[in-house]
Amino acid sequence: MRSLTDIRRPPALTEEVHARLFEQLMTHSIAPGSKLSVDALSRSLNVSQTPIREALARLEAQGLVVKVHLVGYRVADRIEPDRLEQIYEFRLLTEPHMAARAAERMSALERTHLLAQCRRMESDHDVHTPQDYARFSRLDEAFHHAIAVASGNTVIKDALSALHLHVHLFRMSQPPTAVSDAIEEHSRIAQAIAAADPQAAETAMRNHILCSRNRFA
Repeated sequence: MRSLTDIRRPPALTEEVHARLFEQLMTHSIAPGSKLSVDALSRSLNVSQTPIREALARLEAQGLVVKVHLVGYRVADRIEPDRLEQIYEFRLLTEPHMAARAAERMSALERTHLLAQCRRMESDHDVHTPQDYARFSRLDEAFHHAIAVASGNTVIKDALSALHLHVHLFRMSQPPTAVSDAIEEHSRIAQAIAAADPQAAETAMRNHILCSRNRFA
């Protein structure tokens, strides 16, 4: 695991701080429910408080941290199994439709980028450590986000944004699962969207979500 020190300076300082904190949260190096001190993080990362606050605001939007009035930030609590089931129910109601819409609406360039995202996951599929899985979770989030954006439904896109990360957080506390299966499922979704086949995209996304849920069983 990389040290929390020696973060490089701008131009990408906030992004670097976010990436470092994201990894710490996704690997549970910072435990769920823990209080986050802006001052302590600033000293640990050797940066000013401004990029810390900007990164925390982004993590809050992703649902990974919570801002408590007059208290500050704390790490979001780990979701319980019944909450996870509700998340999957919501995903089944929304994401297959969004995949179909993406197949209808994506530009040629967007389809090319989606296929490239799949190839990147395929080339970086060895997941052995929590840090590896944190990296995969970011790629997974980006893949689903691209489909959500292309669907044109910003309400559902925003609602889904944090849900994917919480699924990954839950999985971190479970036995290792086959990332390669998820990558193959992503490939089928991307190929259907690239072929502008809404029905195939909807079916592939539904199968992916069902398989993802079954991997927790």
